[in-house]
Amino acid sequence: MRDHNLARAVTVVLSVLFGLLFLLALAFGLWGGKSSPLTEADVIGTWHGDRGSRLDVLADGRARLSDVSGWKCSRGGKPGVFTGEGGWTLGHLSDEGSGILLRLSPGGTPAVQECTDWFLLSDTGKDGTPGDGSDVWARFLGYERGHHEEFRRSPTG
Repeated sequence: MRDHNLARAVTVVLSVLFGLLFLLALAFGLWGGKSSPLTEADVIGTWHGDRGSRLDVLADGRARLSDVSGWKCSRGGKPGVFTGEGGWTLGHLSDEGSGILLRLSPGGTPAVQECTDWFLLSDTGKDGTPGDGSDVWARFLGYERGHHEEFRRSPTG
């Protein structure tokens, strides 16, 4: 009878330990492999900011940004309203997450003057980030303090 109770206790303890290890593996992403990387399909489209800005990310690598306030890249180097065109590439900042690097020239200035900024996506569920992709939002890394704007992509198709 004692051997039966001991065997049962050992089974329960081992089951609990296995369960805890399994939960820890899930919590730290050790089980089930890595999440998928951010793709062009995740960023191409029209993004609208909650303060009236608009970013068009085109499939051919071009981008158009309009009516963004608080950028130092506007004419004269002081924060102001920015409108410009340029290009984009997918990228990943180790301390910030995934997104696109934009290289834009302000409207009405020579292409020599170029402004760069990261447009970072959140809640994609990709590249190890939280979320499931149902409520993706984005922001620019280089905004001046107090001019933070969140962007959401327009539904497609």
